[in-house]
Amino acid sequence: MNAFQLVTRHLYFGVDALRLQIAAGRVLMRVHGRPPDRATVGLETLAQDFRLDTRESRTMVEQMLRAGLLERTQPDAAEYGITDKFRQYAQARVVEPLPRTRAQLMLTHMADLAAHFNRTASRNKYEIEALAVYGRYMSREPELPELSVGVTGRRRAPLARPVVGRATVATGGHRQIRDLFEDLSSFVQIRFFHRLQNVPRPFTVIFKDEG
Repeated sequence: MNAFQLVTRHLYFGVDALRLQIAAGRVLMRVHGRPPDRATVGLETLAQDFRLDTRESRTMVEQMLRAGLLERTQPDAAEYGITDKFRQYAQARVVEPLPRTRAQLMLTHMADLAAHFNRTASRNKYEIEALAVYGRYMSREPELPELSVGVTGRRRAPLARPVVGRATVATGGHRQIRDLFEDLSSFVQIRFFHRLQNVPRPFTVIFKDEG
């Protein structure tokens, strides 16, 4: 699994990556050493640490609540609990975006890797049926914050002579496939789907093994 990262020149909750990381770090300093049930901050404090006015801070907080970075301590209270996901943002790496030209080369390489995996990974009882790229790649942006690739798979046909040590559970088989692609770049995000029709649209198929 890739380490969590934020990408420059892209906004998160209306705030750029570096500003978000630094401000989230300031918030964590305020609650440092408190037990989890007391690791809370108020709306005014969040506005101060993120250098936002009241209207902007309310919008940001609502987005963070929906995304799971903050949680309400009481239904009507302007006091919010800090979650592990908030800490993840504060501790994230901040990196330059992925150029589209590099992403295109990476996708070509991933298709080659998928074909090679199907030919050679006999110890994995699963094989790759298709790869499809979706998400921000399907825009016209020249720089990307992530490279989302959907994977559909199937059980590998039984060998005439069984191989000792083949994967026996889906999690093990999927983990090998995930690592195969996510090890290429911290931008690659792999998600498994039962069928291509389940991949978020729009998408483009970059590999398909007809079997």
